[in-house]
Amino acid sequence: TSPNSTQRFFHTEVQICFRCCHINILQLLGFSVETGLHCLIYPYLPNGSLQNQLQRQAASAPLTWEMRISISVGLIRAVEYLHNFGILHGNIKSSNILLDENFTPKLGHSGLRLYSADKKSEYASIKTKVLQASLTYLPEDFIRHGQLTEKVDIFSCGVVLAEILTGLQALDEGRQPIYLKEMIADEIQIAKESSRSKAKDVEKLAAKEICRKYLDRKAGHLLEEVAIDFASAICLCLRKKNSNIAEVLEIMEMAENKLREHYICGGSTSGFSMNTPEETDDEITSLSTNVPSAGENKEGSTQAALLTSASPSTPRTGVVSPDIYCGQMSRVPSSGRETSWKIKINDPKKKLMENILLYEEDKLNSSELFES
Repeated sequence: TSPNSTQRFFHTEVQICFRCCHINILQLLGFSVETGLHCLIYPYLPNGSLQNQLQRQAASAPLTWEMRISISVGLIRAVEYLHNFGILHGNIKSSNILLDENFTPKLGHSGLRLYSADKKSEYASIKTKVLQASLTYLPEDFIRHGQLTEKVDIFSCGVVLAEILTGLQALDEGRQPIYLKEMIADEIQIAKESSRSKAKDVEKLAAKEICRKYLDRKAGHLLEEVAIDFASAICLCLRKKNSNIAEVLEIMEMAENKLREHYICGGSTSGFSMNTPEETDDEITSLSTNVPSAGENKEGSTQAALLTSASPSTPRTGVVSPDIYCGQMSRVPSSGRETSWKIKINDPKKKLMENILLYEEDKLNSSELFES
């Protein structure tokens, strides 16, 4: 790029950064041109990029579904905020979404790539390369005509959401098709060909197939209806016409709320993958049960499984599986064996369980339950 174009980019970047103030947009701390080089200074974010976290380059445990959905919602809110200001981003990709110490996503700015020469340093350099987005995240219309619109940003969001849901790379030359966007587009096309229903029904059908084939099992258990909402949001982003960032945000917020309610009050345990065992906290002094053998009643087996496994993404509240309290305390396996629970629980948690039962009986609404 010429010096003039670099200077124009720099000035535009600084103006946009100082205009934008949003929790999910990377904050500009300062800038300098004193040395003849254009320098932008941002906060250091310890959890690196979303791409590194998804591909396990950070050498950490897989992101939980709760974290993944929260990151997705944060990204969409950032894009909606920019669009409401009349700002088009044009470079949305997982390597340009940085995560702070709480894994809150921060959308980076156009044309910037994270580069760290010294991994032990508390600082990192970000060098500008070519000031354009990767073809991996762009729709075919933009590649052909080069017209940047809101649709381009929404499409790029959809590819990032697909990375989060599937754990697959957006570009993998050892895979067919090599682009993740094409894999999702193929599922949407198959759904269209096999169904003459309305667009939303086609997207839901495609969403189910995407979850069945590509859901990232490493992240643990995810409720089926939450997974389908997530995949539906992806299909909506990649839709050729009438994509709407507000509608995408509404679907993802609905998925987030469903997941939160499931954690608070159990609900259906059906999903696309199995939980991994994890202990609850030490408020529980002992949990004893006779686990039925393979030939015994399936209902008893399910009850035992609820007590011995919990999603790794479930917040640790110190409460055993809410299903035990939601009207199932008196259940006895049909094999005739009695199941005894020895549970010690403190007063606040006891009160919460009582409120959950009232909620189940429609004597409390959801807002009153959350306040408790």
